[in-house]
Parts: sequence; C-alpha cells; structure tokens
Amino acid sequence: MRNITKIEPKMVQIRRKKQVAAYARVSMDTDRLRHSISAQISWYSTLIQKNTEWEYVGVYADYAISGTNAEKRNEFQRMIADCEAGKIDIILTKSISRFARNTVDLLETVRYLKDLGVEIRFEEQNISTMSGDGELMLSILASFAQEESRSISENCKWGIRKRFQSGEIGVANKHILGYRYDEEQKQYVIIPDEAEVVRQIFQMYLNRLSLREICRNLNNTGHRTINGNPFQEAALARIIYNEVYVGDMRRQKTYMTDPITKKKVRNNGELPQYYITDTHEPILNRETYEKVQEERKRRDALLNPTYCFSKKIKCGTCGRYFTRSKKRKTEAIWICRAKKEHGVTCSSMNFDEGILKSSCAEALNMNHFDEEAFKAEIQEITVKADGNLAFRFFDGRKIIQKVLHLNKNKHIFTYTKAFHEKIHCAVCGCPYHHVNCAGKFSYWYCTGSKRKNIGCIGKSVYTDYHLRQISAYVMDMDDFNEKIFNEQIEEILVLEDGSLEYYLKDGGVKTWQRT
Repeated sequence: MRNITKIEPKMVQIRRKKQVAAYARVSMDTDRLRHSISAQISWYSTLIQKNTEWEYVGVYADYAISGTNAEKRNEFQRMIADCEAGKIDIILTKSISRFARNTVDLLETVRYLKDLGVEIRFEEQNISTMSGDGELMLSILASFAQEESRSISENCKWGIRKRFQSGEIGVANKHILGYRYDEEQKQYVIIPDEAEVVRQIFQMYLNRLSLREICRNLNNTGHRTINGNPFQEAALARIIYNEVYVGDMRRQKTYMTDPITKKKVRNNGELPQYYITDTHEPILNRETYEKVQEERKRRDALLNPTYCFSKKIKCGTCGRYFTRSKKRKTEAIWICRAKKEHGVTCSSMNFDEGILKSSCAEALNMNHFDEEAFKAEIQEITVKADGNLAFRFFDGRKIIQKVLHLNKNKHIFTYTKAFHEKIHCAVCGCPYHHVNCAGKFSYWYCTGSKRKNIGCIGKSVYTDYHLRQISAYVMDMDDFNEKIFNEQIEEILVLEDGSLEYYLKDGGVKTWQRT
C-alpha cells in the first residue's frame, strides 16, 4: 500500500519591530543650545530610522526647561503617556542629566517604565535600565547629576549677586502696571495710560481711602490689571509698597531655598538685599512716595501695633515668637504664638508684662525698666521650658535668669512653720498670721490690718507657697529648705509696696522687689 503524508506549510514567524523614541532637553534659551537641541533631534531621527529592527516613533524635546522637575516638562509627560499607551518599547537619551537631575524623579520614572516593559538607554553612561546592575549605576550617577545641578545653581546665584553689587539691573517681571521692560535699553519704560492709573492709586491712598474703596473706584471706572482682571486689595498693597514707581530697584527680595524643588521664599534678612536708586524714569516724585509710605506705616501701626518685646521673645519649646495679649481690666501678658494657632499646642509659660520688665531691669542691673536701654543692649530673650529666661546681649554675653511665676493661681498646698514669728509688717510692726483654708491653700496676712485701733495699710497677702518660692529665690536655692531657712534668716519685713526684706543672721540684708 502507498503511504500518503500530509505536509503542512511552514509558518514563518515575523518578529515585530521595536518601537523606539528619543528624548532630548536643554535648560536655557540661547543660540548655542537651540543649535544643540536641533542637532540632537536630527541625530536621533537618523539613528533610529537607519536600524532595520526599529520603528521610528519620534523625538520628544523639551526646550529651555530645567530637568529638576518632571511635572513641568510637557514633552516628557507626553512621552510617558505614549509609553502607557503601548506606543514605545525603547527610549534613547544622551545622558542621565538630560533625562532628569532629580534623583527621586529619575528612579521613580525608570521603575515605572520598567514595569510597563519600556527600556531606557543612556548613551553617555552606556546604561540600560533592563540590565542587572542598571538601577544601581543609575542611583549613583543620578546623585552626581543632582549635586551638579546644585553646584550650577550656586554658581548662577553667585553671578547674579555680583551683578546686583555692580548695579546691573535685569528684571524678572517684564511688565508691571505702569511699566514695560525694554530689552535694548535694559530698563523700564513708562506706559502713559497705566502710569496715570498708578498716580490715581497713590493719590487715593494719600486721601485716606481704604484699599477696598480704591479697588471699588478703579473697577467701577473700568480699569483693570495688566492681566485684564479686576483689582484686588492684595495687588494694590504690593503696588503701594513697590519702590519701582519712584525710579529705584530693590534686588533679592526673594530667594530660592532649594534648586531641586525651586521653592522661593521671602528674604527676611537671611541674605543681603541691594537697593539701586535712579535706575529708570519715575512715575512718582520722591516726596509723594515717601508720604505714601508714612501713611502705610501709620495704618499698619493701627492694625498691628508693635511693642518693645515684639520679635524679641522666643519660645524655647516650639521656636515661635511670643505675642502680646490683653483683656479688659487686666495687665497685658505675653504668650507663645502657637497657643493662638488652630491645632497647635505649646506648654511654655506665659509672662505678665510687668514681670518681663522687672526681669529685664534686673538683667541690665537697673532699678527700673528702661525701654531704650533694653532695645540697645538685649538682642533676644528665650523662654526656656522650665519658665526661666535666657538673655542674649548684642555684645555676645548670655545669662539665664530664674523667674518665679508668682502669678500662677493653681499650685500645691503648703504650710511652713518656719515663717511663724519671722514675718513682720514694716508699716505697723505687727506680725503676720497664718490661715489654712480647708487644706486647699494657706496664706499669711498682717494682723494689724484686722485691728481697729491700728488699721494697717500694709495689706499685702502672700500664700505660703509663694513665700517658699520667693525665699528659695532670695537664698539662691533650687527648692525651699526649711532647715537652711531657720539657720540663715532672722526676720522678713513686708514693705508698704509688698516687697520683702530678708534680714540674715550674719547681718546682711536681701530684698525681693515686688513688680
């Protein structure tokens, strides 16, 4: 019999071409870099299309954009979206620094694309993200790229500050109300219609109109900001304060804290500022501008009055400054600002203003508080966690002063027998008597104030606890010691103003001055 064998046709497996794209980036807008990015696009387009195993997807190029933040690079984000859509298998790029200068962004992107099956090849470093040691090498080299970015940033800052010092201008805002920046003249030039609006704003402010009223007048008459929006109070406040309208420039009002995050903050004295006069034609004369600034200060003082202790007392617990608080019919107190903020707590002590003044007088070796001497000599006061004060002087001296905090209403119950027959009134000569109030607190008072034939005016009353605190302070002890007190103290005289004179057995006298 004949054998008949069926022969199946051979299936020829056609391998799919790799879809390949490239990414290029330059960070600045210059003729040289424009030529550079054009050359990169041309090079990668030719390279990919010459490879028969590759299918050309395109070149994604970001121009004049920093590599420290991936979110701000539109072409980079478009490339990632195409990877997610399955349009790209391989990405070619010149180097790690072209792809990203932020280590975190780089590694997150590489890992994300790797999970999608997309390979990145860095030509300069000869690294493929699909290789075994690719990520380790990337971590190391990306750190170098990030530090290089920091170094470049610091060099740029140095150059900018040198230009500030030499009086070179240059501006970030090319158009502000009343001016536009002329690149050829390298200075602001006046826009007449807008300049007239600026003059109206300053004149209305001098006429005692509020910022809200000025906004209403401008908006009702059809005036708009340079962006075509209605005027807002915050924008007007910046105009009122801006020295550019008198022909001057203040440089380095803000600075960048981190070249990677690009975060800018207001310069409150951390770095020097540079004030350059007569840089361009003014819209206002100096007399008008100065009058407006005086008016601004007057209004600020009404809203936010300043005191000698403002920005001088710092909390040693949370680092915030102390602020003044005053209720009706009570003495002003100074408290940590954190206690006024929602959701923030601070355990620092509060201070009566009188106690602060007496403590400062003592630190300055003066009988009474002198505000001018305080401002001239004491740089800062830190309230320590234990309630004591650390004084720092302008001449470099530092002292720590113990504070009793006798204004505290709640304290432990004490009864001290050592005070019996040792406390006398300096006004009438009568002894002080002790009263125990149901075991909750005890106090000492002048018996002469209760006698009709005497009627002593020395009516100062002290709790037993406070007397213990004061005595320990006067005797330079951390805690009151009854035995040492009996050995050293002969008598305590209560003066008419409530101050205490301690007469020692060795003949000495120490005084505690009541605030």
